[in-house]
Amino acid sequence: MEAKASLSYFVNFCNSEGWAAKSYLSFGTDPIDEFTRLAERVLGEFPNAIFFTSKLIFDEDNWLTQILHNQAAMALQRRFHLRGMQMVILPMKLSV
Repeated sequence: MEAKASLSYFVNFCNSEGWAAKSYLSFGTDPIDEFTRLAERVLGEFPNAIFFTSKLIFDEDNWLTQILHNQAAMALQRRFHLRGMQMVILPMKLSV
């Protein structure tokens, strides 16, 4: 499985640099639900975990890019915060 191999590559890289790392993998039709389930698994092992996501910032924003790219981070943060889970949204500027 390609996704699992990619995750293993990054975990191995982190371990080779002396950093602790662990990967989680999930597939589903609703990404918000899947991320929530994964985050709950992570919190079961690491109770003080803080989650990070990015919000895409475009040079020229329009209604389509806002709908397609910026709602997921806000929806995920809202769900996490309602469950007492910490999440930070970081802006990521993209030039198109």
